[in-house]
Formats: sequence, structure tokens, C-alpha cells
Amino acid sequence: MNDIDQRLEQLAARARKASPPPPDEPPFGFVTRVLAASAESSDAFALWARFSLSALPVAAVATAACLWWSAGAMSADAQDLAQVFIQTPLFP
Repeated sequence: MNDIDQRLEQLAARARKASPPPPDEPPFGFVTRVLAASAESSDAFALWARFSLSALPVAAVATAACLWWSAGAMSADAQDLAQVFIQTPLFP
């Protein structure tokens, strides 16, 4: 048997013996806060708006960090290509 085949057999045997991971649970108190917030607000739209508006700064910071990180890695050719894509009008 090939060395790679032997390693794959060992890996498969270990995978069959492995126990499934425990179920993920939300952080302590999260469910209580969500239920309390939903009980306060009878309007489901207001609840979703509150959660989405609180997530907006996190998304903005993550987007800015990704743009900052990727801007340094772009070469001159990639920047030229990006400018072509930006200036190209999109037609339906």
C-alpha cells in the first residue's frame, strides 16, 4: 500500500472514531436580552432596525480595514485594472 493511501486510511479511521462536536450555544444572557427586547417592542420592524443599526458600525470598520489592508497589496497593474472597472459604465 502506498504511504499516502496508508495515511488516508488512518485519517478515515480516526474520523470514524471521533465524537461529534458539542452544539454551539449563544453567549450567556444573549437569549434573555433578545427576548426582553422583543417583548418591549411589539413591532418586529423596530427590533430588526435596532439590531441592524447597532451592527452598522462594526460592518463599516470591517470594510474599512479590508480596504486598507488590500490597498497596500495592489500593484500598479491592479490599480489600473481597478480604475478601468470603476470608469466602465454598467448597462443592464
